[in-house]
Amino acid sequence: MHVEVLSNGERLRAMDVFKSRELDILILAEVVRGLASGLVATAGMSLIEFPIWRKWGMEGVMEWHMNQSLMARLLGRPPQYLVSQGLILHFLHGGLAGIVFVLMLPIVPRILIISAGVAFGLILWIISLLIMRPVTGVGLGGHPLRWLALVVALVGHLFYGILLAFLVISL
Repeated sequence: MHVEVLSNGERLRAMDVFKSRELDILILAEVVRGLASGLVATAGMSLIEFPIWRKWGMEGVMEWHMNQSLMARLLGRPPQYLVSQGLILHFLHGGLAGIVFVLMLPIVPRILIISAGVAFGLILWIISLLIMRPVTGVGLGGHPLRWLALVVALVGHLFYGILLAFLVISL
């Protein structure tokens, strides 16, 4: 039987490769955790927004309105006929936001994760307010539902952030 003896340098390089693969697996696991949590949180947010959409249509839910408007530009069709496509985009955004949230968790003390979820939801709401006019052509002042659309979007984003934080803690 032949046993190969590695030098210290070779042994360290082998350990570095192992640690690098281990780190890659950990990062991938965090990305999957963020994606899954983001998708489930988006589903929860969508359940809250669904009754508003049923009553007032796409203008009642700012995120759905923006996503349907984006899909209308991409597909060259009227946004009111792109509910499913807009929801797919809504879930894609929610999943990606979940990944961002999970990747920034190392800087958040565990005891503050729920607070970080609230802050994250609030930041996403502010971003949606800033991009509303460029995406839909409708500004907040000219929105047909005015304050109601703002409140629905705020409640939805805060719920998303809180649920996302709880899911991330649980997974």
